[in-house]
Amino acid sequence: MLKRFAFLAAGICSAATGYGKDVPDKVTFEEHVKPIFRQHCLNCHHQGDKKGGLALDTFGSVVEGGGSGEVVYDDGDLEGSRLWQLVSHADTPIMPPNQDKLPEPQLAIIKAWIEGGILENSGSKAKKKKANALAFVASTGGKPDGPAAMPESTPLATPVVTDRAAAITAIAASPWAPLVAIAGQQQIVMYHSDSGELLGILPFEEGIAQDLKFSRDGSYLIAGGGEHSLKGLVAIYNVKTGERVASVGDELDVVFGADANDAMSRVALGGPQKMLRIFDATNGEMLFDLKKHTDWIYSVAYSPDGILVASGDRSGGLCVWEADTGRLYLDLTGHKGAIHSLAWRDDSNVLASASEDGTVKLWEMEGGKALRTINAHGGGVTSVKFDHQGQLATSGADRRAKLWAADGKELKNLQHGGEPMLEVAITHDGKRLVYGNWAGEVFNTPVDDPNAMMPLAANPPATSQRLESAKTTLVSVQQKLEPVKAELNQALSGLEAAKKPLAELDQKIATLRQQAAESEAAAKAAEQAIAKINEQIPVASNQSRDLQDQMIALRVAVAADSTKAIALAEAEETLAAKLLESAKLRRQHAAQQQAVGEHRKKAADQVAQAEQLSTTRGPFEEAIQKAQAVVNAAQKNHDAVAAEAEEVQSKIDRLMASVN
Repeated sequence: MLKRFAFLAAGICSAATGYGKDVPDKVTFEEHVKPIFRQHCLNCHHQGDKKGGLALDTFGSVVEGGGSGEVVYDDGDLEGSRLWQLVSHADTPIMPPNQDKLPEPQLAIIKAWIEGGILENSGSKAKKKKANALAFVASTGGKPDGPAAMPESTPLATPVVTDRAAAITAIAASPWAPLVAIAGQQQIVMYHSDSGELLGILPFEEGIAQDLKFSRDGSYLIAGGGEHSLKGLVAIYNVKTGERVASVGDELDVVFGADANDAMSRVALGGPQKMLRIFDATNGEMLFDLKKHTDWIYSVAYSPDGILVASGDRSGGLCVWEADTGRLYLDLTGHKGAIHSLAWRDDSNVLASASEDGTVKLWEMEGGKALRTINAHGGGVTSVKFDHQGQLATSGADRRAKLWAADGKELKNLQHGGEPMLEVAITHDGKRLVYGNWAGEVFNTPVDDPNAMMPLAANPPATSQRLESAKTTLVSVQQKLEPVKAELNQALSGLEAAKKPLAELDQKIATLRQQAAESEAAAKAAEQAIAKINEQIPVASNQSRDLQDQMIALRVAVAADSTKAIALAEAEETLAAKLLESAKLRRQHAAQQQAVGEHRKKAADQVAQAEQLSTTRGPFEEAIQKAQAVVNAAQKNHDAVAAEAEEVQSKIDRLMASVN
């Protein structure tokens, strides 16, 4: 079965209700399907002559299937039925051979029979239809906890300078970051997928990388390649630093397909030697040397969970192996041409294969059934990739790159350049396709705006040339920085000027409130003085009464005894002094009471003035807000240009370090 991403062509998808007036409600093999087979198929497919190992003259033989496995399923899976793919001409070889496609009424009968659960006769009952492996929920498995890896100190030196790029052999996109890697001559070039900025160049002195893949978390780049008929290996790079952390394999010929498992503990590779070899990534020891393929291995891919590893070859052979044991798990047949590319869906349940026969097939991993076949590109499919939503990106010999929905519907058909497309990648967010052709051209295209395509170079200019260009760019950026800096300074001055009237107003308000507080404190002090006087007045009054009683007694005594006159005079003087003291206290009491009223009135007036002034803050605040908005805009503009200058300067520093 074809290994390319196969999304069934329009018109072959299942119908939820009726099939037409000529199709009965219950379609069975004996009553409805067998007569069609007898008319068109039994000359080649009967018990006496099972062409392809398939007989269609009995229900049991149809269910048993042929040499390539089952052709119908009792779960109502139309799109996964090999019989339906061939009779509907969705795949090759078309059936019946050398004849026109079956009449639509007969196709409707076969379709209804398969979707109805392949009933044998009128007494048969259909099994409950179940969801197949195409049911998929996007996951974030493998996503790092922190920011995804991006080049930070990756080299920028150009190992090899060429007038033009060679045919594009490999493109990969980071699963979690706006980063793409493109294979070139003795180098791997990394770009920011959104801006197109060149972020780093990884040396690959051994030749040309034929396969590129990012690790599950995007921290490492796995590159398989080498030089034809001379050497081959797999190199693993740290994405942040560009350091080559491991080299695995020592092949006598180039490596076409390579990948590492989810734990980065094993590396699998394949090439012209027809052997799938699996190594311990930590020490380079070969663990398995698997022989099954009869032709060059073109593609190798670990499942995201690391449990399986798939390999495809030049003759259409497709094998799925148990990654831990090296045992063959599935031998998938159906492609009629070389398998150029393999890709796994995030959940590891579906494998996509792209073939020279023009198709993409989706295979489920429980039994190896082909879920769908897509006639993707005339002349052959060269590359296939999944994104996190289950969408597919493909490239083909028809000079096109395409995007397919998870249900197989073609979403985008992109064409740039005049040569066959050899490689495709879909960015981490599914918003861009990056694809390259035979002429060495690479196109970075937004899915929603193909006209905004930006080219990427697989063969960057010489380091010295890029250094001079960067210096020129820095001068230009610095020239832009001067006016925006002046604009920012002017805006800041305007903000300070706008703040000044409000600051003066707030100072007046604060002064009035402070004065009100002081007046209130004075009123409270007067109240405290009144309280003290109130304590003193009763004492003085009592003393005055006592003195008055003494004076009256002395006056009576003087009438009888004149010698008491002096004592009487003294008593009168003491009483007079005490009365003066009481009068003074009462005058003080009255004065303090008046002071309390005055202070309270003054405090109230000061508070009222402060409140009134507070109501006038609005226009000043509005002026400040406007001035702040001007500052914010100027600051943003300044920071953007300053950041640009900083980035260019950092690039110059890295380029100079590369030159030195």
